Amino acid sequence: MIHCNAHALPPWFDTAQAHQQAGSAGGLPHSLVCELAKGHTDQHAAHLEDMGRGTFDVWVRWDGDRFTYVCAEPCERVDPALAPLRQQACTLFVDHAPGHSWEFEDFLQD
Repeated sequence: MIHCNAHALPPWFDTAQAHQQAGSAGGLPHSLVCELAKGHTDQHAAHLEDMGRGTFDVWVRWDGDRFTYVCAEPCERVDPALAPLRQQACTLFVDHAPGHSWEFEDFLQD
C-alpha cells in the first residue's frame, strides 16, 4: 500500500518560518504530509502530537485550505501475521481510511 503524501502549508507556516529564521528550535512542523493511504476519499490527515499510549493524539485534517484540528484515539491495531514480540501498532487514528500504518511500503514517495 502507498501513502497519499499530499502536502499542505498549514496556517502557522509563516509563523514557523519566522521562528526558524530567528533561531528557535522545535515547535510545529513547517508543512504537512498526509499519512493516509493513496486514494482515500475523506480529508487528508497528519499527526501533530502523541499524547501517550492509551490516551489520544492530536491530528490536523484538511481539504484544500480548510484545516481542522482533532483529538483522536490511536488505532493501535497490530499486524496479526507477525509474532507477538515483533508486532508494531498502527500509528493512525481509530476509524481511519483503509490501510494501517504497518501496511505501507513507503513514506514519502513522489
